[in-house]
Amino acid sequence: MDIESLPASSSATLQLVPANDAEFIQSSIMNAPSWKGPLNLDDYLERESHLRKTNLNRHGGITAWILVDTLHPPSHKGTRRILASCETLRKRALVARKDGHVVETISHGIGSVYCPEAYRGRGYAQRMLTELAHILDTWQQREGEKGDFTVLWSDIGKQFYTRLGWTVYPSTHISLSPRSDSDRPQHGVSVQLLGPGDLEELCGNDEILLKSAMAKLTSPDVDVRVALIPDVVTMQWHHAREEFLCMKLCKRYPFHKGALAKTTDGRRAWCVWTRTFGATPQENLLNILRLVVDGEEAIDRTSLEATMNKDDEATETAIAAILEAAQLEASNWGMTSVHVWNPSPLTVTAAKKVESSSVIVDRDYESLASLRWHGEILPASTRVDWIANEKYAWC
Repeated sequence: MDIESLPASSSATLQLVPANDAEFIQSSIMNAPSWKGPLNLDDYLERESHLRKTNLNRHGGITAWILVDTLHPPSHKGTRRILASCETLRKRALVARKDGHVVETISHGIGSVYCPEAYRGRGYAQRMLTELAHILDTWQQREGEKGDFTVLWSDIGKQFYTRLGWTVYPSTHISLSPRSDSDRPQHGVSVQLLGPGDLEELCGNDEILLKSAMAKLTSPDVDVRVALIPDVVTMQWHHAREEFLCMKLCKRYPFHKGALAKTTDGRRAWCVWTRTFGATPQENLLNILRLVVDGEEAIDRTSLEATMNKDDEATETAIAAILEAAQLEASNWGMTSVHVWNPSPLTVTAAKKVESSSVIVDRDYESLASLRWHGEILPASTRVDWIANEKYAWC
């Protein structure tokens, strides 16, 4: 089929369908220039196959989607011509209404949205996502129930996905420089580096804290609160990516998965991190996937105007200690910086404590967290809050 004979994006013969195994490989080869980063093609295909075997992606946890023309016959290899492609990852999620009732549901994260360069400008990506939005209304939901929300992260600015129904949410981060052990200030707080075996208990505790926080966080302006659950299988998916790249590029296994410190009043603060490798060494980052403090919902504030109390000061000191541990880990791995997505007010003050020049970066083009509400029809004035909008949720 030559370019001139391609169907219009409005054609009734176009259909969005799950890709078969051969088509998944075909779509991965097509999108490799955009998504493979520092890997060569063979290693990229190996990584994608490796990720499909993680606990998050097994048993239908990941679905590769392709937009095809049903009038165009499959090749002798059983593959259809791919006009656009993407993936969805099934994720456990929480939804809380204004009465504080919290329910667990199924959400989906959308990633790897791609249209071959030769087919761009014809509306295929828009058609694909329009079809996908309808499919995800009920896709993999319990007993055919309607899902509540889906998420994605735009790398092409705000307009395209907003037009299609995904609203851009706060997409900020604070950046910290790597530092050697000799440069590390001491705050009188001991820090435990976390290994893979530490995460299940911490993630389980985090889930309990998050449910409690969502039930308690009330505002006259908020009718619905949503969150993706930061469970251990989600962290393991991120770490599977990290470990694959560390072994391929650095020939080293990343044993340390985060850090934990105790506040002076006995509460725990911890973070889980991952090493992210970009196309160039300058893009290599240590990303904080999730940062948690025991009982943090009790001291949650939306501004820094209030005077710090003793609990806040103790929490700030513990957060500063684990951020310093992240800076040291970044230095040990040659990362250019540490990023914390959508930091809380106390995390911001802690970050400034360890690096006074640190500032909040408001991203306006890449990694823009975006959410689409699929649930019941809400009044136009309804506000849907995304709680724990941190890096762990990304896919």
